[in-house]
Amino acid sequence: MLRAVPIPERVQPANIHDSQMLPRLLDPENEHDYVWADSAYSDECFEDLLSLGRFESLIHEKGARNHPLSDAAKDLNRVKSAIRACVEHVFGCMTMSMGGMLTRKIGLARNGAWWGLKNLAYNFLRYLQCISHAPVVA
Repeated sequence: MLRAVPIPERVQPANIHDSQMLPRLLDPENEHDYVWADSAYSDECFEDLLSLGRFESLIHEKGARNHPLSDAAKDLNRVKSAIRACVEHVFGCMTMSMGGMLTRKIGLARNGAWWGLKNLAYNFLRYLQCISHAPVVA
């Protein structure tokens, strides 16, 4: 007997921009109330959404044509980038060591399963790296 497997909520088609998924990713029960994001999320509607959910926005500032960022905003973006780099290393490892970030599966359920297994493999590799204090390459 075949059973329908629920599609993971976080896997979406490629035609949906990441910024449209922000309301679904915000968890009011999360122990931290900070939101780190790049300048694609720097619109006023995102700031309003974050303030409604009582989240603190640590979104990068965005410059505009003929209105460059001030030196203070550039320095603040640099501090935010240093923190966000830790998360980006996960994607860098998947890209460089685990066959890339492109998936060629048909259907959201298969893509969700693929990414779930890939994340599980990354977590196992990271665990081995942490307990052995030696580099582990995929």
